[in-house]
Amino acid sequence: MREGNKEPSMRCLEILMNEHKERSRVEKTVTHKVTGEQITFVETATDTDGKYLLIEVALPPLGKGPPLHIHDRFEEEFEVISGKLTVTLGKTKHLLAAGDQCTAPIRTPHTFTNDHDEPTVFRVRLTPPSKFEQSVRIHYGLMDDGLTDEKGNPKSLAHSALVLTLQDTLIMGIPLRLQRGLFGFIVKRAHKKGVYAALEKYTGETL
Repeated sequence: MREGNKEPSMRCLEILMNEHKERSRVEKTVTHKVTGEQITFVETATDTDGKYLLIEVALPPLGKGPPLHIHDRFEEEFEVISGKLTVTLGKTKHLLAAGDQCTAPIRTPHTFTNDHDEPTVFRVRLTPPSKFEQSVRIHYGLMDDGLTDEKGNPKSLAHSALVLTLQDTLIMGIPLRLQRGLFGFIVKRAHKKGVYAALEKYTGETL
């Protein structure tokens, strides 16, 4: 009985060790190839048992964030570490300096920019974490592999839909119901065709 259990146990141990090695190879900091923006994963969803994700963002001088957007399922808490950051919440712009904080509640249109000639560093806590880390790793990985356009947007509609779906992002100015339905359809269809299998190298996990 003991001998019979030994081999499966060793195989399980080997699998766990390989998974640990794979995770250790994943970089803590990733860089946007076009803008130079850097994102460091300070506390991942795994670290916090799925409660939140904490990232640190280094935004170059005059750097711009994403288009005005909302999230259906998580809020974002911004805290500036150095420099100055303009956070837009709805129609109101908030200029934050080191130590200042503000929160973008669920379904609140928001974005951020660095309108100054000096870089800024800030932290964002996402609660709950969604699949934001995976979306960033896929997006930045696609850039590194030349699978995005000159602005850094994925060339493939299936890739764009997946990235936006994983990070629960809906762009303002486009009917939200249309985005939810269209992204869901595209992602489901791409999954069935096995399109996303090639992207697993960016996250080290099954999508």
